[in-house]
Amino acid sequence: MKTTNEYQGYVFSIEYMPDDKSYVVDFPDIPEIITSGSTLDEAFHNACEALDLHLESLKELGLPLPRQTRKITIVSA
Repeated sequence: MKTTNEYQGYVFSIEYMPDDKSYVVDFPDIPEIITSGSTLDEAFHNACEALDLHLESLKELGLPLPRQTRKITIVSA
């Protein structure tokens, strides 16, 4: 199972890894962010928290924020 989500304009995916019994988060635009969770809810919460902390650190250091290259698009049939 894999879900696609968006938070603060950044797209990320959460994928269940049955061998590890965990949910792994991937931010395609920010590969430096590595997080996971034992439940889907926990992984989503950790993803949002990790993004907040990462962006806050970049701002404090005076570094540019990563470009947002992906968007979630909803297509109706």
